[in-house]
Amino acid sequence: MLRSLALTWRYHLLALCCYVILALIVTYPMPLHLNEQIIANEPGRVDGYLGIWNIWWTARAITTGQSPFFTPLLFYPQGLDLFWQTLSVTQGLLALPITLIWGPLPAYNILILLSFILSGYFTFLFILYVCRPCDTWPAILAAIVGGAVYAYSPFHLQKVLDAQLEVASIQWVPLWALTIVRFLEQPSWKQGILCGVALLWVGLGTWYYGLFSLITTGLMIVLWSLAWQPRSSQPEQPQQQPFAWLMPSIKAKVFIWGLAPIGVWFLVMLPRLISMLQTGDKLLGDARGEKQAYADIIGFFLPNPNHPWWRDIIIPYYNQLHPDAIIWNVALGLVGTAVGIYGASIAWRTHWRWLVIGIFAAAMSLGAQMFVWGWDTGLPGPYALIRDLPGVRTSHRPNHFVIITLLVVALFAAIGTRIILARLHRMAPVGAMVLLAGIIGIDGWAGPMPLFQRPISPAYLAMPQPDGALLPIPLHLNIANSEHLWYQTYHHWPIIGGFIGREPPYPLGRYAPGIKELRFGRVEPHDILAPSWPELARETLAAYKLRYVIFHHQSQGETLPVVEAIIADMGLTATYRDELITIYPVPTPTVARPLAYLGEGWGRLETGQNDQYWRWMGERAHVYLLNPTDDNRPVRLFLEAEALAYPRELTIQMGDSTLATLMINNKTTQRELYFILPPGETLLTFRALADRAPDGSERWLSLSFTKIEIR
Repeated sequence: MLRSLALTWRYHLLALCCYVILALIVTYPMPLHLNEQIIANEPGRVDGYLGIWNIWWTARAITTGQSPFFTPLLFYPQGLDLFWQTLSVTQGLLALPITLIWGPLPAYNILILLSFILSGYFTFLFILYVCRPCDTWPAILAAIVGGAVYAYSPFHLQKVLDAQLEVASIQWVPLWALTIVRFLEQPSWKQGILCGVALLWVGLGTWYYGLFSLITTGLMIVLWSLAWQPRSSQPEQPQQQPFAWLMPSIKAKVFIWGLAPIGVWFLVMLPRLISMLQTGDKLLGDARGEKQAYADIIGFFLPNPNHPWWRDIIIPYYNQLHPDAIIWNVALGLVGTAVGIYGASIAWRTHWRWLVIGIFAAAMSLGAQMFVWGWDTGLPGPYALIRDLPGVRTSHRPNHFVIITLLVVALFAAIGTRIILARLHRMAPVGAMVLLAGIIGIDGWAGPMPLFQRPISPAYLAMPQPDGALLPIPLHLNIANSEHLWYQTYHHWPIIGGFIGREPPYPLGRYAPGIKELRFGRVEPHDILAPSWPELARETLAAYKLRYVIFHHQSQGETLPVVEAIIADMGLTATYRDELITIYPVPTPTVARPLAYLGEGWGRLETGQNDQYWRWMGERAHVYLLNPTDDNRPVRLFLEAEALAYPRELTIQMGDSTLATLMINNKTTQRELYFILPPGETLLTFRALADRAPDGSERWLSLSFTKIEIR
């Protein structure tokens, strides 16, 4: 019996010890290699080292007084806003002492262990509160079993194997559920603010769980505001309405109080939400056209797809049902589900609200269109109601809503276990051990975990202090590869690009001379720019203070000879080489002259007689100017162009102001423009009236340029 508070710590310690032991079992042999390797299947080798970088950057930002939500180290020189990315700052903060003492890789492994231990323990606390009074030995053991159902589920195991730290850290969801149910039953301002903080905390861990917890909070407010009068066994009074007991009453006080945590959430998030409404699709993208990770109803009841005994049966079977499915494992666990159904069949009247929440979350995880055992029903799922909302449309994992269903299954599994163990009397501990063994052996076991480690070149351990940035090749822009992030945790230099969940607009990686050739593996030596290749490429790299170009041999693969030829043509010479990397310092020009290169809006390079080259622009085109000095410089911009069919005005804008308006004739026209060029990068926007191309193509043309030169 829990007779006093002084005795309760023993039961908490028992629960924690159980979850620690189980975590060590299911993650074996990773605990033996905390400082060397991480758990990762083949796709997880990318996301795992992204998670390690997130941990490292959070610690670096906190200890240097920077905001962790913006980094100047990726997508140099513009930097990167990490707020809506997979930063998972809550995990970084949790592991901060470990990161500072032992480094980000051991911190990552310990966070994976904690995801099992804390998710089990927080679910244990949640169950103790919801199923109170829990003052008996069977009740305590049942809560421990319920925590294991949640923590060691096939869904969680999949996230760990995929090495996606942000969604593998499922521990904050039961903590949020505990705060919200306590608040709805005992509302106060203190509890309301705490619930709002819990909502924010879940979201900062991963916006998937944050969004789904926010939606579920709204549903809980409605459900806890409803109350039914129990059906009377006494004869009805004449004035009573038949079936009046079916109509709920509304607890207005609960409903009004319930809005407090949502209000706290919106108050804190308002600046970010406004920004997302203005730029969300531009910065985060629209994932509705991508493959969606939805759930099939049969997926909830499949055996653990990673279990070594039947993985070769379950995975092909599901892939046959859904050949194009991605991230499809939403299995709740056979043992947990069976005991949970038993508990729900007995306690649904008492805990009907949680049953509604579990069913609702399962329905949401089906995505915008419902599938049953591989059959497309053609019926829209409830997720279709929110799919097009700003922020939501950037995501493609509606099936992660199953995390809420999983928590409900754990609750009812604890209720069912409590009933079973109460009947076993003194054998209750044995019964609990049998259930825990079944949960681990059937639902939470994947055999010895696959481990992975990225090698590191000794050169990265001896890099000088940052004085500019690095250009790693291949760039991996829009390609799932996190090796450059791993290396950055050692050398600490800013880099061009960087692998993240959602690539931001990054003109430098697409248009800058030297960068674009090494990225795409092709050169156009004759262009309309002066200076031209290779001087323009070499001097552009120097102007952006890119000190080193670094080739990574293994990831470059068969294209390595191609880019080596390009770098040789640029006149760069290697100063270091090992089996992993080759380092090429970027020479500093003798004279730092202004440069120009083309951005968005220019057509392909065309050629005619006498080796004449030109490019068409449409209605708008960008030209980037570089002043590699620290002072304002007077410059002359020389243009040679010809208008399509008839004379057209060319308007040149610098920022928001008009720099000049020039008339371009329908024959070769030369124009010069004098102005002051500030230090660094300046964007010019060319605008002209465009018409459909006379060759019948879909192109819109205005002016063709044969030369753009800045002096």
